Amino acid sequence: MPSITKLVFTVIFLIISSIFFKVNAQSILENEISVHADKKPLSNVLDLMEEKGSFRFAYYGKLAVKDSIVSIHADNSTIKGVLDQLLGAKYEFKESPGYIIVRYAPLELALVLEKNTVMSDGQQIVIGYIIDTKTNNRIENVSVLEKNALISTLTNKDGFFELRLKNAPQAIELTAVKENYKTVTMVFLSEIKIQMGDKKNKTDYIDGDFSEIERSGIGRFFISSKQRIQTLNLGGFISKVPVQASLVPSISTRGMLNTQIVNNFSLNILGGYNAGVRGLEMAGLYNINRMNVDALQMAGIFNTVGGSVNGIQLAGIYNNVFGNLRGLQISGIHNSVKGSQIGLQMSGIYNNVYKDSKGLQIAGISNTVKGSQNGLQLSGICNIGKDTVRGAQITGLFNYAKELQGVQFGLVNITDSPSGYSFGLLNFKKGGYKKISVTSNEISDINLSVKTGDHKMYTILMAGRSDRKDEEKLFSFGIGLGKNIPLGKRFTFNPEFSTQYLYLGNWDIYNSLSKFDSSFSFQLCKGVALSAGPSLNFYWSEKQDKYGNANTSTFVQDRTKHSTIIKNNSRDILGWIGWSFGLTFF
Repeated sequence: MPSITKLVFTVIFLIISSIFFKVNAQSILENEISVHADKKPLSNVLDLMEEKGSFRFAYYGKLAVKDSIVSIHADNSTIKGVLDQLLGAKYEFKESPGYIIVRYAPLELALVLEKNTVMSDGQQIVIGYIIDTKTNNRIENVSVLEKNALISTLTNKDGFFELRLKNAPQAIELTAVKENYKTVTMVFLSEIKIQMGDKKNKTDYIDGDFSEIERSGIGRFFISSKQRIQTLNLGGFISKVPVQASLVPSISTRGMLNTQIVNNFSLNILGGYNAGVRGLEMAGLYNINRMNVDALQMAGIFNTVGGSVNGIQLAGIYNNVFGNLRGLQISGIHNSVKGSQIGLQMSGIYNNVYKDSKGLQIAGISNTVKGSQNGLQLSGICNIGKDTVRGAQITGLFNYAKELQGVQFGLVNITDSPSGYSFGLLNFKKGGYKKISVTSNEISDINLSVKTGDHKMYTILMAGRSDRKDEEKLFSFGIGLGKNIPLGKRFTFNPEFSTQYLYLGNWDIYNSLSKFDSSFSFQLCKGVALSAGPSLNFYWSEKQDKYGNANTSTFVQDRTKHSTIIKNNSRDILGWIGWSFGLTFF
């Protein structure tokens, strides 16, 4: 009687399977297409097939030689038939919604089932081995998975595998996959009772090369060799489950198959390695994701994502995205995006974007964008834009922009373009204004000024001195802004405004000079110009220092008494008309 029951189940299963395969017969590969090409690059023919068939090719493993020249004439042939003509038997073709995956697989393997045992606790143990059909040798490191139960393992050095299935589905579907081998699937009936409900998990394909994360230093350290082999065999085929938990990457609720699973919620006690997350991921130490992350990712030490992030990354030390970031990155030390960034990066030390940035970077020390930057870079020491900067760079020390179409604020600003605006002590631009002036005026016998920027606006860093035996010593230093206005081939007008501190024997007494110069320059020869012109000056000085000592200096008053226009007013401001004369170099 049991044998009759088993036979009935087998017949029913075969009938259902035939109906299932018939319903799904009209797959992309079975669609008809007409393609005609004479001595065309293979890539052009594949592009034509994509256009006619409304799908995309994805290439997994060794790629077809796309620049090879092919000829084909096919009328109302299936897409698979056309691909067989173009690529031959060394390739296999699989489907995912909207994709045909082309996989280089010149070799063939066979899956041999040795034992299928149901234990007393209901657990089912499946044992078998994998062989190379040509050599009959057993193959190591073949991925064997039951995709409905989401259980996977690798064959050992003797080609053996063992799968332990809990609540196994009625139809067990084993799939064997290895790089350069054609995929083999075996379907057989389970001996346990039929489970009610749909236990089948949806499988998708994600196009792209996500192997870089496993080649990185973090990947080599935290990801086991077995997990790397698993991802090499299975590639972009992924399944989706609601929840997973890991202690470390190699100890998780999904075993080694976590590299192929996208979760809605992922909890990693110490750390975990998953295909991706669409929801929330938390870890005590670290999260590693091979593909994409959507929503929120938090870790005590670091987050590393091989694809793109749409959402928020929070880490105590480090966030790294190999693709693009659209959202927010916050870390204690460093944020890195190897693609483009739209949103906010905030770190205690350093932010880096390898491509374009649209948004805000805030760092305690440095920000870098290797592509174009549209937004704001704010740092304590350094901002670098290696392409076009269309926003603002604000830092305490140094800004660099290859092409500036915005504004820079820093002590030192450098750009390789003449456009934009730079505000700082030293501003260097391509084709800009770079001068050194040595002058004398009514209160300083000798002054040295460094002027950098461009003709529409340059900054001035200045210092002066006067040291005569019959009067007090004067030292001055300050900053200013100026503009270069050409009046002819050799003549220019240079209106300049500056503010200076004057030292007159006591550092505790503040002496301030605001000055507006209107000098004219005449170019004597290349690199040398004579400058002279009047100035308007306003001087203010404290009456006593912080210890109560009176300010007895009359240096400025004595030198300017013949040209004073404001004196003894209620605000203790002294004003006069002055002059400047000297030479400008370069």
